Amino acid sequence: METFKNIKKVSILFFIVIGILHIGSSLFIANHMAMKSAMIINKTLDIPFAITGLIYGLSSLRLSLAIEEKPHRILDAVLLGTILVIFIGLILINLLVPDIQ
Repeated sequence: METFKNIKKVSILFFIVIGILHIGSSLFIANHMAMKSAMIINKTLDIPFAITGLIYGLSSLRLSLAIEEKPHRILDAVLLGTILVIFIGLILINLLVPDIQ
């Protein structure tokens, strides 16, 4: 149980830092400032931003649903499968959907 509490603490830290950078780069793009570097940061951090949010949310869900006396293999497999499916979906969307210029 301590492992999931530590994962939750680290993932919220990463979510906040990556979120600030991602939203800041979006604001730079919207205001036409430092366009090249802002576009690189924005396109690079979209998937890590979503994944850290998912890890934080699903680790919080796991901590709230888990009962300490029982094994949690099915719950862990479902949550891990959810993260993997969404991660693969995000990668496919990023690669297959063309950018609007």
